Amino acid sequence: MGGLSGVVATPGGVDWTMPLQWFDAFRFAACTAAAVEVFARNVAPRRDGYVLRTTAMGLLTAVVGAVYPVAFLMARSGMLPDLSMVGVAMLWIPAVFLAALLFVRCRYAMSWTDALSRWTLGLCVERFVTTFFHNWLFLIIVPGFRDEHPIGYMMICIFVYTLFLLAANRLLVPVFAATATQSGGESRTLIALYLASFIMLTAVSNGSMHVGEYWIPQLRAGIGDTVKTTGIRQPSGTNGVDCTDGLDYILWFATSMAGVVAVVVLLFQYAIHHTVALQRDRAMVRLLAEQKERQYATLRDNIDFINRRTHDLKHQVAALAFADGDRRTTMVRDVQRSLDLYDAAADTGNAALDTLLTERGFHCARNGIRFSTMVRGCDWSAIDVVDLFTLLGNALDNAFEYVSRFDDPAKRIVSLTAHQHGRLIVISVDNHFEGDSPTLRADDGLPVTTKPDAAAHGIGLKSIRAIARRYGGDIRIDAAPPVFTLQISLMT
Repeated sequence: MGGLSGVVATPGGVDWTMPLQWFDAFRFAACTAAAVEVFARNVAPRRDGYVLRTTAMGLLTAVVGAVYPVAFLMARSGMLPDLSMVGVAMLWIPAVFLAALLFVRCRYAMSWTDALSRWTLGLCVERFVTTFFHNWLFLIIVPGFRDEHPIGYMMICIFVYTLFLLAANRLLVPVFAATATQSGGESRTLIALYLASFIMLTAVSNGSMHVGEYWIPQLRAGIGDTVKTTGIRQPSGTNGVDCTDGLDYILWFATSMAGVVAVVVLLFQYAIHHTVALQRDRAMVRLLAEQKERQYATLRDNIDFINRRTHDLKHQVAALAFADGDRRTTMVRDVQRSLDLYDAAADTGNAALDTLLTERGFHCARNGIRFSTMVRGCDWSAIDVVDLFTLLGNALDNAFEYVSRFDDPAKRIVSLTAHQHGRLIVISVDNHFEGDSPTLRADDGLPVTTKPDAAAHGIGLKSIRAIARRYGGDIRIDAAPPVFTLQISLMT
């Protein structure tokens, strides 16, 4: 797999064969796991017991990585003299790839589709750097460098692989930041395509390794033995190209194929993500159109509500001149309640938030929903106005829509609280909740929407979570009757 040959390196009288075998094995295993980790670490929340899981998966990756050098040592020492290292490598390479998949899937709460997507991206990066840096440099350009300068070889590998991983993190990760599916769930089609990509990468890698590190050296050795025995150089072909030159062309082609396939798969991945992004944008446009229609309807209803209340107030005030006793007291109390409604404008210290909460307060008054807020004392200046409107608007609308199904006024309750601890703002939206706890997807911890247009309506909580993560926070859902709680954390 690029350097996993059996050539004995003895510069300065020191046998570097086994140290190089161990280094190359762990270089391959560590780079594969690290490349997959680069694409997976910021797209899904960590699972419970993350540190323990990381330790266990790290040990598993190390064990899988050690299989090849241990097998090489057993074959070299004579314990298994008939063991084919090429055959071992052909099984070991896909085992390392699969260990990298488990390394991220067991540590992050993501769907199998997203895990396979991140895994495939990582494999492409590892195959690219191994093909066009490691194999070309140390198998073709300077084939004897690894054996003659083992320490320099190790230092160069560490530096360049680290550089490529940093470049991938900087340049490629933002391109593939979104999930691989529009709804964030599973896609059998994509899973099949990713597995086909894995099989293709594995087959080409094995074929490239077999040709470049076994057949080409064997053929070169055979040609060299013929020349030594007969003193006659192998004849050229009809085009005048020497046989050894033909072997060079075969080596160049075989060495490059894994990298070429990796680039093709990477472009295929980009096409998938770009298509999903376009679909997500269309769903967002539909959702925004729905929100605009809802805002227009709310504004119209609020104006009608205010006009009716104003009309009633005029008659109530006029009637006060003719009322007396208990009737007058009752009418004064009704007028006071109506005036309290208009005096209930939110005062949070943030003009945008005041507008949002005041408008939602009118909505609740009109629909018989008790809405309480306690959000003073928070520094909202670091939160973008659009993000704040989207985050709280979606959270409150979901709560209002749910409690509106109850006829009992005691159940039509929604509360909004926000507290700041240092730079951390914790927002909690609570509403009355009945029935079984909603089904939470195992991949992202979000409830499964029951609405027909799952793509559009699933965006609500996803957008809230995306905004929270953009500010260094996250969301948490606790659905334990009789209370449903959506907790949002933000760093300012």
